[in-house]
Amino acid sequence: MNRRILLVLLAVLGAIPVVTGLIAVVGGLGFSPDETNGTPYLDSEYRFLGMWWAAAGVLLWWSLRAPQRRAVVTRALLGVMALGGVARLLGIAMTGLPPVPFRVSMAVELLVIPALLVWHRRAYPVVRPAAT
Repeated sequence: MNRRILLVLLAVLGAIPVVTGLIAVVGGLGFSPDETNGTPYLDSEYRFLGMWWAAAGVLLWWSLRAPQRRAVVTRALLGVMALGGVARLLGIAMTGLPPVPFRVSMAVELLVIPALLVWHRRAYPVVRPAAT
């Protein structure tokens, strides 16, 4: 498949954590998609994780600037995103369904991200230096 299309899709994908992460940092739980006001602890944790999420998007963008050389970084980020979907499944099993935006996120993390990971692996195989 076309490498250009893959890079565009990954760049768009990177915008999601940047935007939503910064919204979480600035707005805290007041901008969460449900009625949770939470505690100062939860608000602090939400903002902290929002910053990590935004940083993951920026790091994904950075990796796309040299996709062959930084392929391992791209795949590591995609792998962590897919594992995030698994963590959401665990949350559903333990506490019930989250708001709709998080269900959509989980579907992307469990279905779309692994497909992009396979596509990326085929488009940008990691070349290891020859042993001497």
